[in-house]
Amino acid sequence: MRAERGQAIVEFALVLPLLLVLLLGVALITEIGVARLALEHAAAEAARTGSLTNDDDLIRSTVAAAVSPLDASRVMVVIEPTQGEVPRSSTPRGSLIRVRLRYPLPVPLAFVGLPRLIVEGTAARRVEWAP
Repeated sequence: MRAERGQAIVEFALVLPLLLVLLLGVALITEIGVARLALEHAAAEAARTGSLTNDDDLIRSTVAAAVSPLDASRVMVVIEPTQGEVPRSSTPRGSLIRVRLRYPLPVPLAFVGLPRLIVEGTAARRVEWAP
């Protein structure tokens, strides 16, 4: 009877690392999902702002405001074409504007050699603004 009491502790010690890895994986997948949703929403709002105003500064400020659960200073914004390029500089109405957002997600246990995760969100709209 005495040897059986220690068996539960040994089994728990064997299962505990697996449970911790599983919980870490669930937390990481949840964080990736939240970041993806936030970036897709912010990209859609920024593309909408760009289609109505044709102003890159307003697009960037819209991204900073709409990406709320994430750190706005770490979001990389790529606007294609930029404000000075031909389709948007001469007659922008009807041209396509793309907003691409990238966010480096901090990975737990990165010191072990896990790669850094980059989550992206994109959106495109036709420019409605006319000079």
